[in-house]
Amino acid sequence: MNRNQHNAMLEAMKIDKSNFHKYQKLYKYAYILSDGVFKIVFAEEKNHSLLISLVNAMLDLHGNDAIKEITLEMQEFPGIFNKKNCIVDIVGTTNANEKIIVEIQQQGDKFFRDRVEYYIARVIENLVHKSEKYELPRIYFLGLLDFEMFPEEPTEYIHHVDEMCHGRKFFPKIQKIFVEIEKFFELENAGVIVNDHSDAAEWLRAIKSIIKEEPMPERILENKTFHRLLESVKLINFAEELFNLEVKNMTDLQAKYEVGYSEGKEQGFSAGREVGFCEGKDAGFAEGKQTGFAEGKQTGFAEGKQTGYAEGKQTGFAEGKQTGYAEGKEEGFTAGKELGLFEGRNVGYAEGCKEESAKFELEKSKMAKSLLENGVPINVIAKCSGLSEEEIQNL
Repeated sequence: MNRNQHNAMLEAMKIDKSNFHKYQKLYKYAYILSDGVFKIVFAEEKNHSLLISLVNAMLDLHGNDAIKEITLEMQEFPGIFNKKNCIVDIVGTTNANEKIIVEIQQQGDKFFRDRVEYYIARVIENLVHKSEKYELPRIYFLGLLDFEMFPEEPTEYIHHVDEMCHGRKFFPKIQKIFVEIEKFFELENAGVIVNDHSDAAEWLRAIKSIIKEEPMPERILENKTFHRLLESVKLINFAEELFNLEVKNMTDLQAKYEVGYSEGKEQGFSAGREVGFCEGKDAGFAEGKQTGFAEGKQTGFAEGKQTGYAEGKQTGFAEGKQTGYAEGKEEGFTAGKELGLFEGRNVGYAEGCKEESAKFELEKSKMAKSLLENGVPINVIAKCSGLSEEEIQNL
């Protein structure tokens, strides 16, 4: 039975508890990665041989380093002074006084890594007592994952995570090992790890046979440990009460989810509204600025054109007047000069004629007076000079 089939069974039991017996006929094995099933199979066994074998395989411990015995401890670390409760799946102490924490994780969780660090911290918190040295034992955290946690390593299914400093382990006493079970199944099906016969790979092949309800390879079936594992995980061996408890937890979790969803939705709406207001304000400001700029440019252009026209007209008038004055002055000077020349010429001509006429009249008078003094008769002088006899007598 896989996770989806297990969840479908719980949903069916919510409707009618007797549906459990129908699933006992449909499936041979229980979902081994269910918290309840896993704890019964690996924690309630008298000498914990299955758990020891599993942990040694996944941690790759052999010989003198292998775990020989393990004593399981209380799984819950109550929260005090508003601390959050901590409940791990399995925690125990080995014959070498080392700590083992085993955690099953069925689905990816955004804060799973945070939770791992918190679980380890709470276990450490209970190790050192007053008047004791700050000396910690080796601590192993084994995470069995039914999801992919390290997609950046597509061909690795076991990951040893350590705190590093310049390529060296900073605190090797704490070792975190994560096993991606579903990734192993995929690599196995693709034939990538067909030559991997490590203890960890054999254990995962046994778990695959249980989850996929597939025949177990003969060499694995011959192993007494795996044969005992198959017997212990048969669905018919489990009481209905175990899954009724899971149904209740699932119902309680759903109720908490719905309450949390409602409260989160309300708070999220408020926060989203505030953020949306700010973002909308910014976006509106940008769009308004752009639109206002275009409209302002258009209006400003019209007003500027009108003002510019008036100012340009005034300036143009002044400059035109000045230019026209200069040009008019020059043209007027030329025309005036020409007219003055003409008029001056006529006046000069008239004055010249008048002056010459005066000189001629004077000469005539002088001549007439000379002729008169020389005894020339008046009538003859008048005839010669053109003067009248009266004018000649007055000389």
